[in-house]
Amino acid sequence: MKTNSAFRLKWLFLSCILLLSFTSCKTRTKIDLLASPSDSVRIFSSDTLLVNVFNWARKTSDGFVGKDSDPVGPWYEAALPGREAFCIRDVSHQCIGAEILWQGKQNLNMFRRFVENISAGKDYCSYWEINRYNKPAPVDYASDDDFWYNLNANFDIIDACYKLYEWTGNKTYLSDSIFDNFFRQTLNQYVDRWQLQADRIMDRPVRMNRKPGTRRFAYARGIPSYDESQDGLTVSADLLGMIFNGFRTYAQMLNLRGDSTEALAYAARASQYKRLIDSLWWDPASQSYYGFFKTDRKFYPGGTANSEFLLWYGAMDDSARIVKSLRDIRNSQVEVLSYLPMLYYRYGLNAEGYDFLGKIYTDKRRNYPEASAAAIEAIVRGMMGVQPEASKGLVITCPRLTNSTAWTTVENIPVFCGLISVSHLSQTHTFFANKSGNTVNWRAAFQGNFPAIKLNGQKLPASHFRDAAGQVHSYADVVVPAGSQAEAEAAGE
Repeated sequence: MKTNSAFRLKWLFLSCILLLSFTSCKTRTKIDLLASPSDSVRIFSSDTLLVNVFNWARKTSDGFVGKDSDPVGPWYEAALPGREAFCIRDVSHQCIGAEILWQGKQNLNMFRRFVENISAGKDYCSYWEINRYNKPAPVDYASDDDFWYNLNANFDIIDACYKLYEWTGNKTYLSDSIFDNFFRQTLNQYVDRWQLQADRIMDRPVRMNRKPGTRRFAYARGIPSYDESQDGLTVSADLLGMIFNGFRTYAQMLNLRGDSTEALAYAARASQYKRLIDSLWWDPASQSYYGFFKTDRKFYPGGTANSEFLLWYGAMDDSARIVKSLRDIRNSQVEVLSYLPMLYYRYGLNAEGYDFLGKIYTDKRRNYPEASAAAIEAIVRGMMGVQPEASKGLVITCPRLTNSTAWTTVENIPVFCGLISVSHLSQTHTFFANKSGNTVNWRAAFQGNFPAIKLNGQKLPASHFRDAAGQVHSYADVVVPAGSQAEAEAAGE
């Protein structure tokens, strides 16, 4: 007890020193991000609401972690609370937030369970939802002939695995034979079995691969959308966007594995879906994307979820359409709401991202597991702009603060090289600590067009890029040795 009390007193003292140092940040020239006595992810900020959201989300997400000794292996809840199960869509969305909270072994095991269960007998689907007993959840599954499945699911897994590789550097997600078998069967046999080819998808029937006899899930074994409320649905914009992203993502994976020839073939197939989306699915009258195409050969508006998924999976590249689509999105049920903070931060709409983060925190269904995991991702990957790219040995940061948040620090973020800590003292001033045992390349980025960036006090010419929404960013790269930190500040001439 004495040891624990002494540790707590030491940590309280150091926390007070850290908070005081940030309070006087305008006059302080050096911040030590290497001195934390803990290796758990934690937040400090001038913004009390932000701290409350983060701490609620961390505690809530940790509470959904299951036992490693359960038959399924390490897992966390990612479905309706109480099912003791995890669903493909939810896990694919929750995985980065979970990774930030040190739930990496759970991610790896859960995705392995999904990819290993693809089968011809299920028409190249996996299990939509798996429980802690390592069984398909009975609420969604009766037999291989009779189960619930949204056709977006397989493509969601490909996207999530690539993001997890870039975040963690774990090549299992990139090239493990069981994972790669799933990727290939999805983009070939699965596409063929469910008539999802670019030149045939607009003519597919409503129900496919139905088995004889009375079936509990006859209406839901192969829903061509994440919107489950549509009748007579041939194909949806959200499914098209995710198929496009699936082919594009696997092409990127193949390039990283050194197979550029095959990568070109998959990239070419991706472009077929992109042309289909751009040529047929934009409605000039409403200046928005259609959501659905039905058996009456007519397009129908889609609402929030369809635009959201096209944006989330990067299926839009016209900046005017991106901005218009973002402005049209409205708050919805918590499953949809949970995507929005990260989505708006990614496209540089910081005030909207912050507003939706607060809406998650106050939503009456905030205890849905997806909500807390999404809030963690929105703060770390969104507001803090932390984006690891293991394929390049690079970690990007970009402050996306608002007037509500003068400064914020997040400590001990696990990425591919080890632990990092990031402190944004303002929209133009960042400290970065490499707490790992490996050298890492840091890209210090800032929103806006700045001619120079001061790296550790030395002014250097800034490089620039435009994001998908057309906004200019300035950045500079610096090598940060193991166990050291660096400082970057956007500057004028």
